[in-house]
Amino acid sequence: MATLPQSIYTSKRTDEGIQPGVSVLTLTQVLSYFTAWLPKPGNYPRIVRPYLTYCLANNHSIDRFSLSLFAAGLPANRISPLRKFLLFYQILGMPRLVVDLPHSARTIPAANELILGFLHESTTLRGEESKDTYTKSLNAFFRYLADEQLQGNQASFTGQTVGRYVEWLKKEGLSAFTVNIRLSAIKQLAAWVIKHRSKVGLVADQVDALRDIAAVRGLTTERKFYKDSLTGTERDELLSVIEDSADRALVALLVIEGLRTVEVTRLRVGDIVFERKQLWVKGKGKDTRKDVHLFDRCAQALKTYLQDEAYWAVQAQAGKPLFADLKTYQIRYRVDKYLRQLALKRPRLSAHSLRHTTGQLLIQEGVEAVHVQRHLRHELFETTQFYIKKQTEQDYYVKLAASVSDL
Repeated sequence: MATLPQSIYTSKRTDEGIQPGVSVLTLTQVLSYFTAWLPKPGNYPRIVRPYLTYCLANNHSIDRFSLSLFAAGLPANRISPLRKFLLFYQILGMPRLVVDLPHSARTIPAANELILGFLHESTTLRGEESKDTYTKSLNAFFRYLADEQLQGNQASFTGQTVGRYVEWLKKEGLSAFTVNIRLSAIKQLAAWVIKHRSKVGLVADQVDALRDIAAVRGLTTERKFYKDSLTGTERDELLSVIEDSADRALVALLVIEGLRTVEVTRLRVGDIVFERKQLWVKGKGKDTRKDVHLFDRCAQALKTYLQDEAYWAVQAQAGKPLFADLKTYQIRYRVDKYLRQLALKRPRLSAHSLRHTTGQLLIQEGVEAVHVQRHLRHELFETTQFYIKKQTEQDYYVKLAASVSDL
């Protein structure tokens, strides 16, 4: 792995940040150096940028004369940062200034290398969907970092910048849930970089700056039901409308057994044990399998599918994938197609909602919550309790009205 540039980790003031003798700099580069040189940059880089843009547009030299033309009529508090920049520019050696590259040609220093290395070696991310989420989250952060630097603001892969990024995301209107996912991705990347500091050539100060990221706090969230669920009638209608045996078996695994989409893609023919009414499931991010009860309705859908695919008898085909080359995005597409066909598609209803449907209907049918937890393989009982809370909210008005006369 190549050594990565220091600027991506820290922009602390340092004499090495000023490089006399550099002959050509872009507008953003010179503002980045100016930012690093100032003890407290404040809004100085933002004030200087229009002056430099003016000089470039009019082919003026950066000197006292062009400053006098630009600053005519400006208040003293706007002229002082410009004079400060002229001093810095002389120390820098008065390099030739050029415009920035077009936005589309702008690259994020080392971000791709960092992200790809992290994703390749991560042991906590399982499945395409998780990696896709983290890739998008990390790319979004590095775009923010690059945009801030482009505007002349001090920004780097440090705790201070990450803290500002969290506040910026909040102001942009992102939910606390989304903000915390993005922050988690950044924290895990920082921890990975620290672990591999010798490979990427970090010095002690850079490691300390990365360690500060772990202390950045996310947004407080009240855990809610992020996905909707089907009623029992809607579930039955969904299953009855599917004529294709493969799709019916697939949807039955989601809405009757409560499997995750990635778990469906991992199933093999031999994971179905009809005689014992068992289904062996390789869970999210797990290397081990766990058995769950196979309901009769799902078993019948699976038998029909296996017969249509000539996978019967099962034992002779045990090692084959239950659904060949099936991807999670294909499952989501198929489920959405049937939901739209029945006019059941709504904003918080997706393929994963079918798993929520299983949990919700089991609670409604009186199954004890600990058994629902076991069937859905929730690591935390708190997750299962969401179904109880949701049911309580749904029953509140009906049962209260039926139990108590108006006071």
